[in-house]
Amino acid sequence: MDTLEKLAQKNKAHQKQQSNDRFSTVAMILVLVPFLFGIAIDVGAINSSLNFNLWLYGFGALCFGLLLAAMGDLMLFSRWLKISGLIISQGWFIYFWAFQMQSWLAFVPLVPAFVLLQIQMPKIKKQAEREKNGI
Repeated sequence: MDTLEKLAQKNKAHQKQQSNDRFSTVAMILVLVPFLFGIAIDVGAINSSLNFNLWLYGFGALCFGLLLAAMGDLMLFSRWLKISGLIISQGWFIYFWAFQMQSWLAFVPLVPAFVLLQIQMPKIKKQAEREKNGI
């Protein structure tokens, strides 16, 4: 029976790792969604401003998406709340960055994300210390 219990623990750990990998993949795909809109605008599938520059748009999308994903990864919310927030923030970014050409307004969701991160920072540090100590 001891062997079966060890095998069950290994299976549970493996399933958790697979779940983490799937979540990371979904999050990264969502981070890269603005690039799809940029390419669609660049090839003419979606109408936007005449001043659209794919390189500038791509750089902005990368800066926004990776910063938001990094802050979201540290936050102490459930996975689905993080994904929902990422979808809403990416939609906001795409609308204001690609279609309205208002870069200052496109990056606004980073401010509340940063504020939430700062509010949760003491709890995040405590959790990191507990994980470091193996508790």
